[in-house]
Amino acid sequence: MNNAGVKIKRISPLVFCFLAGIFVFSCGLEEVIVVSDPTTTYNDPLYSSSDPLTWYFSFKTVKDSGDSFLGTDVYYKIYNNYNDLNSQRAAILAVNSSSNGSASARQMIEAYSYQPLGKAAGSDVVFYPSSSGERVVIRLKTYQNGSTDPDSAWYSFNAGVGTLTSNNDSPRRTNGKTFDFFNYNDTDDPLQLNVEPSSGDTDYCYSESGFSESNCYYVQMFAVGVATDPNTVARSYSLVLNLGSVPIRKGE
Repeated sequence: MNNAGVKIKRISPLVFCFLAGIFVFSCGLEEVIVVSDPTTTYNDPLYSSSDPLTWYFSFKTVKDSGDSFLGTDVYYKIYNNYNDLNSQRAAILAVNSSSNGSASARQMIEAYSYQPLGKAAGSDVVFYPSSSGERVVIRLKTYQNGSTDPDSAWYSFNAGVGTLTSNNDSPRRTNGKTFDFFNYNDTDDPLQLNVEPSSGDTDYCYSESGFSESNCYYVQMFAVGVATDPNTVARSYSLVLNLGSVPIRKGE
């Protein structure tokens, strides 16, 4: 009897594991989608810069052959106090490692409400994948009396993707308004597109302690690879790439 009891005790754990395995597979395992991340910047501006020629973002898009890969997306946030910018950026980058998966992207989007960069033609800007990574340049507004030189404004790409340099494709906030907060005459245009951020705007981190610099805002950007789960249509994200930050000052 004792021997029989011992045999039952030895078999029971094996039976339990077998049944547990059947249960797991019958319920289905969540598929983990690994998304390639952008890794190269060509210009990483800093909000404290005083030279408008450096106030642009430039990076290399992601090359990815996966069927679920959508491309490289760009997220931004507006601040009136650079202490908040530095604090939130540091928190995002603190979890930006392969061991944390998409934690940095989730932190960026869910915790700090970063928004996808838009364009005048509508929808957010997703730089689609190609056989090789593409170089992207983004300027949020024109400078030097409204020059529309394609090398100093809007989006531009290297050969193979085409070029977007017209006002119809100018960078826009998630609410459709421009980043030219002060306009050239410090007045709103008839369509109310060139207006300063409001404390209730989703894409704006308003600090009650006031502006770090009078008549100045700061825009921080990140690039991230994006894929879609074919079964749930949910988005998956890569690690983020810090694209830097630029000031938007009155009169410049």
